[in-house]
Amino acid sequence: TPASSAPQPIATGARTTAATERGTEVETEWAVVDARNLITSHDTMLRPNPEFPQELQPRDRTRPASELQITRMVNTLRPEFLGESPKASEGAPIVGPDMIVESGNARTIALKRAYEQNAPAAERYREFLVQNAQRFGLDPATIQQAEQPVLVRIRRSDVDRRQFVVEANEGSVASMSATEQAR
Repeated sequence: TPASSAPQPIATGARTTAATERGTEVETEWAVVDARNLITSHDTMLRPNPEFPQELQPRDRTRPASELQITRMVNTLRPEFLGESPKASEGAPIVGPDMIVESGNARTIALKRAYEQNAPAAERYREFLVQNAQRFGLDPATIQQAEQPVLVRIRRSDVDRRQFVVEANEGSVASMSATEQAR
């Protein structure tokens, strides 16, 4: 999809950087985007999204664990966990200029679901964005006018997209083997 036909952010702000656990650093730009314009790997019912390049989703979002994770995120949403982070795997989701979510599909799906359900978490999140807008170089009034605002980091560095997505979705702790988990 050419970037010109991609949905545009409601507003853009300051630049920042994020790094993967392997040390790959990318320049990003803070932005507020309408939740409905973010292209996630799955919809809020966890059905695969045909608009999303599936090679950019290293996780199986159809597993019951994903449903539990997203439901828990909606119910216990901590807006401050969706803001600043030096890590690509945490904080505000990272999206490409085409609004495809590269890191933070579960976080984004949870926010979309919170807005759909008019969950109290959605109002807490919106309030957090308005109160902290200036930290991101954004105008609070613009956020107040948005229906479903989501704070994202738009990736501005050129990268091997598939490789970046894989790295950005790696956690900081080595995952346990099946034997270790069984113990």
